[in-house]
Amino acid sequence: MTIIRLDHTLRTLFVRSQLSHTQHSLLKPISVPFVFLVGLLLFSLGACSAATSSTTVPSQTTVPSARQSSPTPTPLPAGTMLYQADWSHGLLGWTGAHGWKVVQGKLESDTSGSASFTIPYRLSVSDYAIEFRLQIVRSMPPYGGYYEVVAPKLPGKDGYHAGVLDLKAPGQRPFGDHPQSQVYLDPYSDVAQGSGMPQDYEPGSRWHTYRVEVRGNEVSLLDDGTQIGSTSSQQTDVLSNGPIEFNCALVILRLSDVRILTL
Repeated sequence: MTIIRLDHTLRTLFVRSQLSHTQHSLLKPISVPFVFLVGLLLFSLGACSAATSSTTVPSQTTVPSARQSSPTPTPLPAGTMLYQADWSHGLLGWTGAHGWKVVQGKLESDTSGSASFTIPYRLSVSDYAIEFRLQIVRSMPPYGGYYEVVAPKLPGKDGYHAGVLDLKAPGQRPFGDHPQSQVYLDPYSDVAQGSGMPQDYEPGSRWHTYRVEVRGNEVSLLDDGTQIGSTSSQQTDVLSNGPIEFNCALVILRLSDVRILTL
């Protein structure tokens, strides 16, 4: 009996000793580097989680694009001078001019029988006036000469002629055979009914100030402020704005102060 109890006691002590050894091994402090790595990993995971949860995708705001609009041109005041001829250096720059010579700053047609020029300025407005001073020196045989301002027909714009036709020899004309002033369109068939009729007109040999006025589809010719011819188009809303030409034939004349103004 005593031997059995002693054996039991020894076994009990052995088991406790083993358990105590195992517990001490499990409870041994973990090394510092290992703890640091674990903490660093946990911190990184937490930071990533916080960053993911706090990041939001901003909503896209549509910014309306500004519409490009061309500025509206400001109309020039009536009477603004757009162009004035200068013959102080001759006909330099007047491409295509023929039958003219410059005398004391004025143009004078020669005896070749015809003369013409194109004003070296291109209009950008549709309402305008052309002014010039003119004096007939003499008509030339066989007579029937003329002088006129011309704007050629353009796409969507009728052309026009404004001037004095059928110039006569000097002297008395007892049967009322007179030169005529007239304004007509190109093409002539576009002339509004009742307009564009010729008028008897005697220019004589004095200086005249002529003015051709173009407004919309109407054109008129004035001599020293008095209207001596007009017409309008029944086909186009505006008339040609050039290039502006001046033509004459069978007449020697002087020309000065050519200019273009707004209306």
